[in-house]
Amino acid sequence: MAASEENSALFPIFILSLMAIPLVPYTILKLCRAATKTATIINCQCSACFRSGKYRKSVVKRISNFSTYSNLTLVLLWITMAVLVHYIKNISHEVKVFEPFSILGLNHGASDTEIKKAFRRLSIQYHPDKNPDPEAHNYFVEYISKAYQALVDPVSRENFEKYGHPDGRQGIQMGIALPQFLLNIEGASGGVLLLGIVGVCIILPLTMAVIYLSRSSKYTGNYVMHQTISAYFFFMKPSLAPSKIVDVFIKAAEYMEIPVRRTDGEPLQKLFMLVRSELNLDLKNIRHEQAKFWKQHPALVKTELLVQAQLTRESASLSPALQRDFRRVLELAPRLLEELVKVFFMI
Repeated sequence: MAASEENSALFPIFILSLMAIPLVPYTILKLCRAATKTATIINCQCSACFRSGKYRKSVVKRISNFSTYSNLTLVLLWITMAVLVHYIKNISHEVKVFEPFSILGLNHGASDTEIKKAFRRLSIQYHPDKNPDPEAHNYFVEYISKAYQALVDPVSRENFEKYGHPDGRQGIQMGIALPQFLLNIEGASGGVLLLGIVGVCIILPLTMAVIYLSRSSKYTGNYVMHQTISAYFFFMKPSLAPSKIVDVFIKAAEYMEIPVRRTDGEPLQKLFMLVRSELNLDLKNIRHEQAKFWKQHPALVKTELLVQAQLTRESASLSPALQRDFRRVLELAPRLLEELVKVFFMI
């Protein structure tokens, strides 16, 4: 029973360790990014506007900017960790060492006469016939009587003085960090529940870590794919005409992942007619140029038309499905443009 209680006491430490392993480095990484992130100033910074406080963010606005799902989840996890630390700090994990001399209030090496006197004195205080308190009865049976027997019996006393325990040399006891209710479950249901906990607490986090690492290896520090950087270096040349920059920009690998649906055909044809004048098409051979344009990779065609829809302010005419893709194109554009400019200055 004592062993199972000790094992159960290890469970909060096990959960705390599982939470701390990913949470601590993620929090440090997030704080470092927040400290090095430079805010983009889009408002007027003249002295008059600054003194007027026209563009000063209110407290509510700052709280709303902080109150993202990821930040709130991070705070909640840290609160949970703090509660676990407080709980672990207030429960006793120490294994009580059996010290018969200390229990009887004697010094090591006390004589048999002193041991008997101490036992009689404690019996008057804790013996069930003298003290009806159940706790006193338990203390007398579990500690005082055992301590007396350990010191009176020659073999037990020799074992205690030699090995530190009246029963002789003790083996190493191993425990498992599981809650008490799991240790009390018997039969197949306990095994199934244990497998479920192992899957949720160990296998699932490891799987998510592998997926995250495999995905993060595809990106640079600016969350741009390495494949995109390679494509920009390949197509961006010092002699490139300004009208061809959009053609290089849309060759980003992120845009190639935007889905092209069969239902996009007709809406894209309509969008093509609206932005055709902005495309780099040779008007002298318009039919050939149009055929060449549509022979490109469908994702390239779709991305270029959506970019032109933004430049020509024709986004209102897009279908709901294209509107979602359009928002995705605009979401990726700032990072990709930044990398494109970097590549331009490096060549």
